[in-house]
Amino acid sequence: MDLKQILKKNRKLFIEKWFQAAIDTYPLQTAKILGKDSNRFDNPIGAVTHESIEDIFDLVTENFNQETLEKALDPIIRIRAVQAFCPSEAVSFVFALKQIGENFIDRNLIREFDKIVDQIALASFNKYMKCKQEIFLLKATESKRRIHRAFERAGLVAELKEEDLLGSKNS
Repeated sequence: MDLKQILKKNRKLFIEKWFQAAIDTYPLQTAKILGKDSNRFDNPIGAVTHESIEDIFDLVTENFNQETLEKALDPIIRIRAVQAFCPSEAVSFVFALKQIGENFIDRNLIREFDKIVDQIALASFNKYMKCKQEIFLLKATESKRRIHRAFERAGLVAELKEEDLLGSKNS
């Protein structure tokens, strides 16, 4: 049996264990809430985390590239980028897959599996940094807007166009 067949055969267990590992990166009380209900309205973070993990796992069992991997990782990483995680904590849930894989994957295929996990981790970090950059640009633009409004009220500057405020985004 090849690696992708083993992953597909054990899909449900992999996803359950990986989801649990992802929510275990949160403080204990938060993890209890996130793991309790997968309803999008009662537990949006838990639901998005579970859905993202399913999408990533399904993508890995098919053909994927860096772009499609980052797209699948986007929802879970976007959430973690706005939370109080440092970069290593934000992507640490990916590495739990290696330990999970040891329980299901033959020794001769584990190296191939580890390479896939490493690709997921790299894509996660790329996505995390892109999200952090977007957050920084939003904060910088809002700061510019606030300062400019104060100067306008004081009569020190003329009205500024939206393109001027967003100029830092094009740099």
